[in-house]
Amino acid sequence: MKVFIVTFEGKIKGVHLQNVIAYVKHKRGTQGIDQFLEMINNGRTLHEKINENNIIPKNWYSYEIYLKFLRGADIVTGNGDLSKCYDIGFQTLQNMGHLSYLTRAPVVMDFVKLASDNWGNVYDFGKPEYTEVSDNELIFTYHGFPEDKAKCEYFRGSLAGMLELCKLKGTVTEVKCNTEEDSDHCEYRITWE
Repeated sequence: MKVFIVTFEGKIKGVHLQNVIAYVKHKRGTQGIDQFLEMINNGRTLHEKINENNIIPKNWYSYEIYLKFLRGADIVTGNGDLSKCYDIGFQTLQNMGHLSYLTRAPVVMDFVKLASDNWGNVYDFGKPEYTEVSDNELIFTYHGFPEDKAKCEYFRGSLAGMLELCKLKGTVTEVKCNTEEDSDHCEYRITWE
């Protein structure tokens, strides 16, 4: 297994951090938020502390902080096996209906193209690629992400959420992972009926 990159310079929009906080609050209430924020803020100065209300949706935040959010939420709402990272990815896509391309693109390939075209509005790094294998199969590839399984489960969940938004029944399988020795990217096979 590869070693996790210690410092990763990429950034993500605050709306994604807010979605993690909303997920924890929905699953565990005030007590869960308190536990989650205590984990997130461990080692941070008073000036750096994060709370429910100081994340600005359109501001850029460190992707490393986001990974810490995903892992913290997985521990607080689950058992630390990263399954809640999948759920967060799934729920994030369900809750992002305010993005106009989601409501305009119920056809899966239109959705994928628009999401890929709008990538830079959410991430300042990485690159997604997709290949249409057949009328009901797609390969989605993520380049340039840190080597962390939390993001893998998040992406797998978000791709499953995409299928549901498009009213399709299918599966999402990670077939390559950048946490493994033989890959520098993560790749998902998406199939549907």
